[in-house]
Amino acid sequence: MDTMNKAALAILAALSASLAVADDFKTIDGKEYKNVTVSRVEPDGIVLKNKSGIAKVYFVELPKDVQERFNYNPASVSAQSSRRNANVPATSGIEGLSPITVELKDEILNALKMTDELDALYKRGCTSAEFIAAATPVESVFMRLQYKLPKGDPRRDLLANTFEAYQQAAIAMTASEQGRAGRPDVSISVAGLRKGLLMKVLEGNMTPNEKNLYQAWLNGHP
Repeated sequence: MDTMNKAALAILAALSASLAVADDFKTIDGKEYKNVTVSRVEPDGIVLKNKSGIAKVYFVELPKDVQERFNYNPASVSAQSSRRNANVPATSGIEGLSPITVELKDEILNALKMTDELDALYKRGCTSAEFIAAATPVESVFMRLQYKLPKGDPRRDLLANTFEAYQQAAIAMTASEQGRAGRPDVSISVAGLRKGLLMKVLEGNMTPNEKNLYQAWLNGHP
């Protein structure tokens, strides 16, 4: 038997022994599992068994020494999760909308959250130059995501309309600074309404009133 095979058998034997012997575990928040055996090791946690039944404890709940004992690799778990979700369709919850992947839905939601900084800047009374500087990188993200949605998809149009409202706010801020008529507060409010509506559409948990608002937007947008 060569050295590599002997090493593999030694590791397997050690792991088998670890699984078979009764042990105690304590989570980082103080919960204890007494006199349990590890019946199965999974990428994200261990399945514990005793006379009372079976329970799974996730590695993120356990101390670092326990994570190392069972060779927990958070990067590997995250990568596996991303691969699983990449092509999983996320149901829209809205009649007539085709499913999109969980990955794309999350990308759009994250892009919408990026505009929270624009809202905060405006509330602090920033200048138009500061607002435009913060909006420029956000615009490129919105543009990229628009092309990931098919033409004619209301989510694509609502995404574009949301950022257009922020653009209108920047124009109104500049006009106001130059002494011309400008109502950036209106544009910011419109942007917030559109952003919130698109988030609800993506999450598929709209109330009847929100569905009515969405329908009104559908009927009114070009």
